[in-house]
Amino acid sequence: MPEKSNVISIDVEDWYNSSLDLFKDSDVKHGGRPDPSVVGNMVTTLELLAQTENKATFFVLGTVAEHYPDIVKEMLNAGHEVATHGYSHRLVYNMTPQEFEDDIKISLEHLSNAGCTEVVGYRAPYWSITKRSLWALDVLKKLGFKYDSSIFPIRRGLYGIADAPTGPHEPRQGLWEFPPATIRFMGVNLPIAGGGYLRLMPYKIISRAIRKAKSEKIQVFYFHPYELDPLDTNLKHKAKSLRTVLYWLQQKTGRAGNPDKLRKLLSEFRFTSFRESFSTHFK
Repeated sequence: MPEKSNVISIDVEDWYNSSLDLFKDSDVKHGGRPDPSVVGNMVTTLELLAQTENKATFFVLGTVAEHYPDIVKEMLNAGHEVATHGYSHRLVYNMTPQEFEDDIKISLEHLSNAGCTEVVGYRAPYWSITKRSLWALDVLKKLGFKYDSSIFPIRRGLYGIADAPTGPHEPRQGLWEFPPATIRFMGVNLPIAGGGYLRLMPYKIISRAIRKAKSEKIQVFYFHPYELDPLDTNLKHKAKSLRTVLYWLQQKTGRAGNPDKLRKLLSEFRFTSFRESFSTHFK
């Protein structure tokens, strides 16, 4: 394995309840109890990390910590870092600054009840710190966070700041931003960091991009526990819009081969947590 340790981060949520902003035809509300599948998928995730000898940062949704605190304790017992993914999985730019602050505080309360005594990192649902919600960085600084990993330096309708820095930077004094991995192609940043991008992109391209990166550049990758379960794509309401059907089909695409792809990635390269890789920034 290379000496350099990239970061692997896991957004801990269930598939359906974290997709509500893309299901306009669902009557399910934000902040509900996550599907119990999140626990089984997290057990699989912890086993995979142990087998490949990697540590990770888990961005845990507050509702997961609220309803399944024991699985959060398992993350801590295995030596991983726990950070927050907010409480209700609402898009940041659809909240007011006060709603955003309250959402984070609730998540921290449930993480504390699950045994997390120090939470220094945050990731927004759907990377939803964009140009219209950069005020969120001020709230994070106010609450004492050391880092954020929410700004995706790509152009996409739901999220992204295309001209944002692609490497670690300090947008607010004392608050670091760690963007997910991208590659530059024909003057455009292309995402390779994880999620659907990992499922849909050929593995050789991702592996080559990691190897081409300068030795001092630590790259940030991510996935969701449900992506280790090819069958965890059940739509729990009747689809009434084309958008819902298309998103559901996109989620199913590449799922069957994704567990093997993730295992290969975690076996070929060394990964660790934000706290370990960037500890010098948090002093």
